[in-house]
Amino acid sequence: MMAIYKWVLPLSSLLLFAMIAWLWHGSSAPMVPWMDWLIPVAAVAAFAAQIATTWNLADEVVDHGDNLRVRRRGVEETVTIADIEKVSAEYAIRPIRVSLLLRKPGAFGRRIVFVPRPNSAFGTYGESRVAADLSRRIGGFGGADGAVDA
Repeated sequence: MMAIYKWVLPLSSLLLFAMIAWLWHGSSAPMVPWMDWLIPVAAVAAFAAQIATTWNLADEVVDHGDNLRVRRRGVEETVTIADIEKVSAEYAIRPIRVSLLLRKPGAFGRRIVFVPRPNSAFGTYGESRVAADLSRRIGGFGGADGAVDA
C-alpha cells in the first residue's frame, strides 16, 4: 500500500488537476486573468503537501517477534523490540500512522513512522492492533508504559 500512498495518490491528484484545468480552460465561461494560475498553483500545493506527509513513512515494517525489519527507499534496518522506547499512534490522520521512538538513532534517525496493516477489510476504527501489540511488548522489555498515545 505504501506505493499507493507515496506515488499513486500524489500523481493522481496532479492528473485530476490537469483534467480540471483542461475542462475549465476549454469552457466558454468568462475568466479573469488570475484564474489561469489558480489551478496550477493549487495542483503544486496539493502535490507538495501529499509528498511532505508521506515521504518520511517507512515502505515496509515486518514483525519478526523480537525485532522489526524496517525498509525505506532501499535502506534496511533491523530494530530490536528492546530498542523501542515508545509507541504512539496518530488517529486524526488517515490512514493511521504509528511512530516508534527509538532509544538511540539508527539508519532512519530516532523516529520510525509507518502505516500499520488495518484491523479489518473496512480499515482501522478505534485502536490499531499493531500499535497496541507493540506497546504491550515494549512494556515487557522495560520500555514505555505500554500506553498508545492518541
